[in-house]
Amino acid sequence: MSDGPLSDIRVLEFSLIVAMPFNGVLMSDFGADVVKVEPLTGDPYRSAGAIVASEGKRFQSLNRGKRSLAIDLATKAGRELLYRILPDFDVVTINYRPGVAERLGIDYETLSEIHPALVYGDLTGFGPSGPMAGAGATDLAAAAYAGLVVSSNKVGPSGEPQGVAPPIADYLTGLGIGMAVVAALRHRDRTGEGQLIEGSLLRSALAIQDVAVMRHPITDVTMRDPMIEDLQKMRADGASYPEQLTRRNELIDSGAGPPRLYYRSYVAKDGAIVLGCLTKTNRDGARNVLGMNHDRSDDPDFDARDPDSRAETDIWVAEVENRMRKETVAHWLAVFREAGVPCAPVQFPEEMADDPQVEAQKLMVNLEHEITGPQRVVGPIVSMSKTPLTAHRASPPLGRHTTEILEESGITSVEIDQYRKQKVIGGE
Repeated sequence: MSDGPLSDIRVLEFSLIVAMPFNGVLMSDFGADVVKVEPLTGDPYRSAGAIVASEGKRFQSLNRGKRSLAIDLATKAGRELLYRILPDFDVVTINYRPGVAERLGIDYETLSEIHPALVYGDLTGFGPSGPMAGAGATDLAAAAYAGLVVSSNKVGPSGEPQGVAPPIADYLTGLGIGMAVVAALRHRDRTGEGQLIEGSLLRSALAIQDVAVMRHPITDVTMRDPMIEDLQKMRADGASYPEQLTRRNELIDSGAGPPRLYYRSYVAKDGAIVLGCLTKTNRDGARNVLGMNHDRSDDPDFDARDPDSRAETDIWVAEVENRMRKETVAHWLAVFREAGVPCAPVQFPEEMADDPQVEAQKLMVNLEHEITGPQRVVGPIVSMSKTPLTAHRASPPLGRHTTEILEESGITSVEIDQYRKQKVIGGE
């Protein structure tokens, strides 16, 4: 068991797919004892892309560091058993579809009656109220509803919107719930009170689009409002999604200050590179490297909204694209970094486990899974100098710790055997 900053905290996790499982990984890395409660058939996500039955790579990556308790909550005996062990836990986290927790008797109202000091983290797609409250949601559905899919600016071969990958709203919501749990535990330390935490994929998807979603009357009258008017008219006229997206981007770019010649990706001879210049100093450095000092987009009198300026910008973009294609990624990285220009190669995630920077930071951790063997996983999301974090165990086989967990709560071996005979619990 870890000795991290949350080593005295115990979490009961009722989770599926990504968001809350990711939260549990984070809590475990911080030292919490995270117990994943699974039905006797296991989390359905265990089989996603699995080569070894019930041990898919995706499941393992999102459930490392936990213990597995297999219990049938659809039975009265299963619920009563859960209620017996509940007081030994500090936190419950759940991301089941709306209504499921109530049906299983694990909703906040029920559990807080048994354990008033309980911190309960509830994660839904669209939140607990409003016209969408009861709707099920995955990251893709919430991202589409919240506008995040549009912000990704991706279109498929048939003109259809492309989703965001990885599922950002899922991961961000799991992270946000984790912050809230720690804050709620701090409050409980002071007052003894538990509380309900509610997060949603919709809320998280909006949070990371702050500027796009924000209303600001002084700015909106010249930028946002005309854009919405144009889009509404285009929809009424039957314009396609790609046409609407193009128009939105034109309006956004025209009001975003200097054209983003040096804050975007470019294709080089053997790959791709991004430039990340957000200051004039950085942009001037890029201009010097590329021989683009005739680009006047930072001049005070340059109006990005003027059609002539946009046409001139297109010429500059074409110049940069042509020059970038003539040299390798390594060449451009060397000359841009020498000039102090923020830049990076575009790499595939499958390459990153062996990346020199990743290795130097020790961001990958070696674990041993008792069924599938050795694996390298991404380690804790941060480091702490006084209370080190650690990825301390691989994901658990289904029900691997059932007996162990129940015994820790004083359930006798005779009772455990009886529960197992009644098929109330599974695993070992």
